[in-house]
Amino acid sequence: MIWDIFLNRNRIRRGKEKDEIDLIIDVIEKFAPKQYRSERDSLYYNYRIMAPSWKPLLSLLETISQNQQLEREHVDFARDVFLKLKNFYDLKDRLSMAEAIEDTGLKKKFREIFLFFYGTKDPPDMDMNKWIKDIR
Repeated sequence: MIWDIFLNRNRIRRGKEKDEIDLIIDVIEKFAPKQYRSERDSLYYNYRIMAPSWKPLLSLLETISQNQQLEREHVDFARDVFLKLKNFYDLKDRLSMAEAIEDTGLKKKFREIFLFFYGTKDPPDMDMNKWIKDIR
């Protein structure tokens, strides 16, 4: 007689429960270019362990995960991504909107989002001054 308690086939593997960010990451990883996975992990996904950046990261990743808007409303979508990116990298809100628009580091991160998450070299309508005027 073989006892099932000694066999592993019925054992349910339990991992940690997925939080909101994990669920959004799963959605993003379905469409994001595979070659940039390590960049996404190191530059964005790992910030979920830091409490102050959790909400801005969640907001940024939620916006990024709505990739259908990239094709339909690319200028509005790019503006939303820029605002969420500013909130994520400027947690203490030290930069004014005019300073954020001129900040080269923030512009670089903005371009990297479109490369790492969508595989495009430049965001839509890269003349940011056109659509950023509405933000000011």
